[in-house]
Amino acid sequence: MDAAGAIVNVSEIKRSLDEARCGGGLARTTMMNLIVYTNEPDREEWVAERVEGVARKYPTRIILLDGTSLGDPMTASVQPQIGGGAQSEIVRFGIEDCAPQTVRSLLDALTIPDVPEVLWWNGSTIGVERLFEELARFAAPAIMDSSGSSNDVDNLRELIDLADALGSRPPIDLAYLRIRPVQEVLAGFFDDPAHRAKLASVDRLEIDAGSLAEAIYLRAWLGRVLDRSFEGSASALARKGQVRRVARCLLSGAECAYEFLFDEPAHCARATASIGRQTYSASLPFVPLDTMSLVEKALLTGRIAPHYREILAIVASQLSVGAP
Repeated sequence: MDAAGAIVNVSEIKRSLDEARCGGGLARTTMMNLIVYTNEPDREEWVAERVEGVARKYPTRIILLDGTSLGDPMTASVQPQIGGGAQSEIVRFGIEDCAPQTVRSLLDALTIPDVPEVLWWNGSTIGVERLFEELARFAAPAIMDSSGSSNDVDNLRELIDLADALGSRPPIDLAYLRIRPVQEVLAGFFDDPAHRAKLASVDRLEIDAGSLAEAIYLRAWLGRVLDRSFEGSASALARKGQVRRVARCLLSGAECAYEFLFDEPAHCARATASIGRQTYSASLPFVPLDTMSLVEKALLTGRIAPHYREILAIVASQLSVGAP
């Protein structure tokens, strides 16, 4: 991200941002204040590219908080305008080792009043829970992603703890939004009364996924809709396939087995149903969602599925007994 210059004075930063917003003497509409936090150096460029993608599409004041050791503490770079149809401003702070209250004070000074504040949190919350809580209390919504690393189970536990701390506004987990295309395939397949009639006998679940967070959410959702616990030996989750993607799902029982293989490049889900001695095969449309589409969905709606809190409670219960 090219910077227009390094500025350390908050009043000067505010002046620069306000001038960019009111260029030519005309104040521009701003859709939101987008607060973006990252503390993972290997994802910093990825995050910056997607932040600029949002800025080009929606008029936004973006404050990028760099919690990595690469960001100089308490310095800021201002990029007054991101072009395209929308006009946005970006200010970037290095905040490593800054107190949460200091960061909050910066945001209070630099966000546009009476415009929604959205938090997009990238990275682990280990060691910075207080900063997350300080930022998330003002956000509607706070967006996180528990998936994508070998620590995604630990990340899920943290997210659940943070959701409890935030009360009525739990963070939106992109890992949960990411299983939506899989949910649609399963729901569409079992619209067939012949398949739905055998669901009562399903007592085992297998899921292969490149990250376990998506597998854990899918297990919780299936448990809810089928009224099963799928705990202990009743489920098997394996880390296989592309990161942040579900590769395979198998539902089985004494009288049936339903296997779904998700082929993302072909945009196809291959379903095989074995009922008694009969086997049926079908190809169903499968359209996965990229991370930026999920972020935009969360940014624009600020909402998540009505049963999300219930799913979180199921996940919390399963993780508390040592699952997966």
